Amino acid sequence: FAGCIGKLRCLSIPPAYLNWIYAWLLDRKRFIEINETRSRWFNIDKGCPQGSALSPTLFITYNCDLGSSLANCTKKRIKIFIDHLEYYLYLTDQPINTNKAQALFTARAIGHPKFDIHFNSGSKEKINWVPEYKYLGYLISSKLGWDKFLKFIMNK
Repeated sequence: FAGCIGKLRCLSIPPAYLNWIYAWLLDRKRFIEINETRSRWFNIDKGCPQGSALSPTLFITYNCDLGSSLANCTKKRIKIFIDHLEYYLYLTDQPINTNKAQALFTARAIGHPKFDIHFNSGSKEKINWVPEYKYLGYLISSKLGWDKFLKFIMNK
């Protein structure tokens, strides 16, 4: 429970409330009953009491930073990929026009990551996120569907 209380403390929850929540979570015991036969009592040292109005709020608060952790993971992975791509292009003597480079984020989520990406080769040019990209005659969208490509072909 220390992690949950620590996160609540970082959110400036008053100490009196923190103490109450900690006491509410601490020293809980349960047993299991099947066909009128009870198990021994055992300590509960994880989670919140089921059915409590406070439990969902504590769960959401405890996990509220998960999205930012995943975003940082995505940012690091993209940065590593860009570094490897630059190195590969250097080794194979394929110059890259950083002014024309674009990034397409493909996922079921709406939009693109909320961070900037750059090449390391001394260019300060930002790589722009785009919702779709035309490559070798194919229109690739962030949703990886065929709709936009088929409409593009039908309108030709």
